[in-house]
Amino acid sequence: MKLTEEGCRGRQSKLVAILQAKNLDGALISERAHVYYFTGWLCNPHHSTALLLNNQGKARLVTAGEPEGLAFDEHLHYDSDRLSTMHCRQHEAAAATLKPTIPEGRYGADLGGGISCVAALGGENLVDLSPEILRLRKTKWPDEVDAIRDAIRLTHVMYETALEIVRPGADEMHVYAELLAETTRAAGEFLEVFGNDFQSNSFGGSPRRRRMEAGELYILDSGPRLHGYNADNCRTFAVDGSPTDAQMKAWSRIDSLFAILEEAIRPGVDPKELFQLADEYFRWEGYPGMIHHLGHGIGLRPHESPELNPNYDTIFEEGDVITMEPGLYSEELKAGIRLEENYLVKADGVERLTSFPRDLVRS
Repeated sequence: MKLTEEGCRGRQSKLVAILQAKNLDGALISERAHVYYFTGWLCNPHHSTALLLNNQGKARLVTAGEPEGLAFDEHLHYDSDRLSTMHCRQHEAAAATLKPTIPEGRYGADLGGGISCVAALGGENLVDLSPEILRLRKTKWPDEVDAIRDAIRLTHVMYETALEIVRPGADEMHVYAELLAETTRAAGEFLEVFGNDFQSNSFGGSPRRRRMEAGELYILDSGPRLHGYNADNCRTFAVDGSPTDAQMKAWSRIDSLFAILEEAIRPGVDPKELFQLADEYFRWEGYPGMIHHLGHGIGLRPHESPELNPNYDTIFEEGDVITMEPGLYSEELKAGIRLEENYLVKADGVERLTSFPRDLVRS
């Protein structure tokens, strides 16, 4: 059961009393669990959130999502992604959104959690090294690549399991539970993060209490995290094993694009060029162009640089580990096809790290 608005407002009142007793103008809350505790908003764990509660009990919530019916008085939105690629500066984006709305005064904050208590040891002259560390993380060391390969192994388990259980009448939530069980057995340990999209006849999303129907396509975007590192690749399955002509035509167009993209990747290439190539390749056949990113880096986070996205500035470098995930979506396709592979960028091109067949059906 999720927290209630009544309970959250009660907890806010307790905090307001503390603020007034300490002569503080408000509280700046940024730890995910604390924002949930006071507002009922449990944000996506890949995003940041923030709450400003003033000493009169007014709650201003900053999120990347669109919360409804929760314990807040004002909502501010920040963009956590550009064309579906999450960026790595979520905290900074949330802070920049909130900053102009904060009156001068004395404020308290939940400094006891996260990195703040360690960072405070650096004193007043502390220098933020986050941009430099993120830059180092872009290209992967061999041990990181091996960790990603191990996580990719689990995605193949997910696809093998899906072939056995995805069928008309299968409940999305039950399918998800079986996927999680089989993948956890293969991992031999708790999986901190499991995946991305588990819906039939949908662009993607979390599993629902909904039964799959004949003629639909099931997009399984697999993203388990093992030993701290994320895999992220995708296959699409014909629920009844009999894809329509329209589905097969779209699948063929997407599938044939990979060889072209793989040939185009080299260190020094701008990923925007690949996005444009994919966009034009779909349009030549009369399909809509790219409606989301073409791909992104993976590593300690599911989305890292380099971003294959016209809204970001980066270049391919040797050692980058990336995804490529072209897709086509429409009501006629019920509701779309996304295929995604993982690659290591090398001096002379790319090495594909994923090997599971891309077919809509498999005998």
